[in-house]
Amino acid sequence: MKRRASVAQRKYSDCKSANEMREKLSSEGFSIFSWQDGPGAYYSPHSHSHDEYIVVHSGEIVFLIDGEEFLVTAGDALDLPEGTVHAAENRGAKPVSYMICTR
Repeated sequence: MKRRASVAQRKYSDCKSANEMREKLSSEGFSIFSWQDGPGAYYSPHSHSHDEYIVVHSGEIVFLIDGEEFLVTAGDALDLPEGTVHAAENRGAKPVSYMICTR
């Protein structure tokens, strides 16, 4: 059975800083890319040929997957299995900082 996208709310809320979050993710075997989007940033529907794990450090971002909206906020992690078609949008008034993790 194919894995579905899911949000682990507050999974990394115990991390005090982005560096601490990065160290924890690295210890779990992830390759990590830091990213930031300003208010209004939008990514049209797309997919990837690898699994992605999005971990938000500050702010919030909305992902649209299979007609369902996932609000991902600071400390949350979004699991996007390979091939999952998704769109993303920063609907907030502040930037969102997050890490794009693959393994």
